[in-house]
Amino acid sequence: MLTLAHRDPARPDRAIEARLAPEFGGNLFSLRVGGRELLRQPPRMADLAGFWYGLAMLYPSPNRVRDARFVFEGRTFAFPANDGTRFLHGFACEVSWEGDGPRDVDGGSEAVTWLDWDARQPRFASFPIRHRLTVTWRVDATGVGCAFAVENQDRARLPFGFGLHPWFVVQGDRSRTFLKVAARAHLETADLLPTGVLDPLDGSRFDLRRPRPLSELDLDDVYWGLRGDEASGFEARDAGLAVDLVASPEFTHMTVYAAPGRDAFCLEPQTCSTDAHNLHAQGRGEAAHLLVAEGGQTLRGWVRVTPRLCDSIRDE
Repeated sequence: MLTLAHRDPARPDRAIEARLAPEFGGNLFSLRVGGRELLRQPPRMADLAGFWYGLAMLYPSPNRVRDARFVFEGRTFAFPANDGTRFLHGFACEVSWEGDGPRDVDGGSEAVTWLDWDARQPRFASFPIRHRLTVTWRVDATGVGCAFAVENQDRARLPFGFGLHPWFVVQGDRSRTFLKVAARAHLETADLLPTGVLDPLDGSRFDLRRPRPLSELDLDDVYWGLRGDEASGFEARDAGLAVDLVASPEFTHMTVYAAPGRDAFCLEPQTCSTDAHNLHAQGRGEAAHLLVAEGGQTLRGWVRVTPRLCDSIRDE
């Protein structure tokens, strides 16, 4: 376990603490602000591997892969189905990572986690391209930064997507918890898999460009065209808490999971669509936004999570 923290003795209510478990999929399983837990906790640490708690790493295929397989440049990649006939959320969240830190840096703390994907991995045959995924975490006075780097150590081109899967705990009344997604379109879906068609948001029940209460939502949907100059996130107005999510231009998509009656919801920044590899193969490149690292190349991106504690947040 690795613990990163920023504390101001003059403002203990603003202390930020993040806890990482490299051995359980590199999960940032706890994020506390002023002592308040923001993320859904596992009953036991042994339950943390996977994507049901904390903030899981989604790689190399965020969300679902149709029929647990795809073809890239004539090469077939097949995965074990773990969601009916589909493959869900990639392999990174289920395997043990390495970690180093934390170390003090510029008024905060930082830790580095990494996953070497090579023949030593039991599932290497499903995705046989040698590479390293590195995720650097940093906590400071403003929140938590997550920076990823994918280093292709192979000759073959490496097609991938990277995403974060945070389970944000419902802090107050669902009617006073408002979600916002600064996107430009919603992806049409069939059986939870995008077709590649980008639907306009105007007049749609999927429009979250202005904050909408969690009590009105029943979503497991993908959004496209995130605006890097505008935050997505949520406001728990009766609990005096807000969380902003901003990301680098690589993060073009967000999956929103907001089911009635659940104790948590998900706002998942992603560099690609659900089923991006298959959409890419179908010529739906804009909707897919699959990232491809050439042999020897490293691709990078970042997400910033900024929690804000307020005495009160006004309804609009």
